[in-house]
Amino acid sequence: MKSKDNYIAQQTIITLPEYGIQKIKNCADSYRNIAKIFLNFQEAPEQSKTQNRQGMIYHRQMVENQYFMAEQFLNMADKLSQVATESYQFVPEEEKQFKQLARYLKREGVEVKHIYFMENENRDGVLEITMRVVQNRERIPVTDITEALGLYYDMRLKPSIKSGYFVEPEYQSFTFIQEPAFMVLSGQAMAVKDGEEISGDSILVSEAVDGHMYFLMADGVGSGREASLRSEKVLDFMEKFLAAGYSKEHTIQILNGLILQDGQESAMSTLDVCDLNLYKGVCEFSKIGAAASYHKRDYLVEKIWIENLPLGAFGTMDLDVARRRLDEGDYVIMLTDGILESLIMLGQEEKLMEYISKLSVKNPREMAQKILQYCIGICRGNIRDDMSVLVFGMWKN
Repeated sequence: MKSKDNYIAQQTIITLPEYGIQKIKNCADSYRNIAKIFLNFQEAPEQSKTQNRQGMIYHRQMVENQYFMAEQFLNMADKLSQVATESYQFVPEEEKQFKQLARYLKREGVEVKHIYFMENENRDGVLEITMRVVQNRERIPVTDITEALGLYYDMRLKPSIKSGYFVEPEYQSFTFIQEPAFMVLSGQAMAVKDGEEISGDSILVSEAVDGHMYFLMADGVGSGREASLRSEKVLDFMEKFLAAGYSKEHTIQILNGLILQDGQESAMSTLDVCDLNLYKGVCEFSKIGAAASYHKRDYLVEKIWIENLPLGAFGTMDLDVARRRLDEGDYVIMLTDGILESLIMLGQEEKLMEYISKLSVKNPREMAQKILQYCIGICRGNIRDDMSVLVFGMWKN
């Protein structure tokens, strides 16, 4: 009889038990029913409430609150329904291949327990290995094992960002994914408004587990520390919700509703989101009151602009998306409105595009710095608002 540590040639499909699936679906239906209550409930305002401006504003806010709550319950219901129907198919490595790989990795100081190829509709070709270091060995960086696996399978692999950094003496499971077809380098440059000590703009570059890179910029209303805190909170919220599996569209709608509930104009913020798929080279732009971006391919420059109001301006937003396929060596330049509004006031926006088209530097950080210095020069050194530039370039991996 084989021990439990030995290889067992058995395909495993992991789903929730039927009882668990039904329980989650019932919970999702309950959330949808609650959402219907909010959508159908319209407070009948008393005549005295609508006779003055304050009463009308109060009633409008009540209605917006109801729609916001309904939307959040519907979002939670959709997420629960998605979890209930997910399944993961674990296909074990063939026994001969398993033994060969186990011997191969043992020479690297690692003892293997299980090897599976994990498949579902969103994550094809993911390699899952349960392993530990051999006795009397120190822990081993998982990057060393990644390199060995890449040589064995003759493909470029990388550990998932959710995997540990070291192989320890206890058994742990590690996930390895095929490296995307493309890689990116990014750089940024910022200038603070005259008279302030800190910029109200915030920039975030975040990598997701599914081969997407998110480039985000936020500009809080006003300037200084308060504006900085607001824009940082916006990007922190986006990062956490995207990491939790929410789509960027749902995340933006939730964030917009929360800012709307604050009821203060000072809480509003712009949001610029660029979602790059590193496997396909496709880039999606979502702009919420944000300035235009530019797509640079050699000497050709395209302006990408989506008209929209900032977060917190309206209850429900129509989120338009601009999609572009990037080629190797293409750059995307993202700016905050502190730059573009200054150039538009001086009638110099077209000259910025000309300047970008002539730029020959390859390093994104140098490009961002040159663009910022050019814009400050056009403004004759007067920085009337925070100015920020984020540049990234894409190349084949």
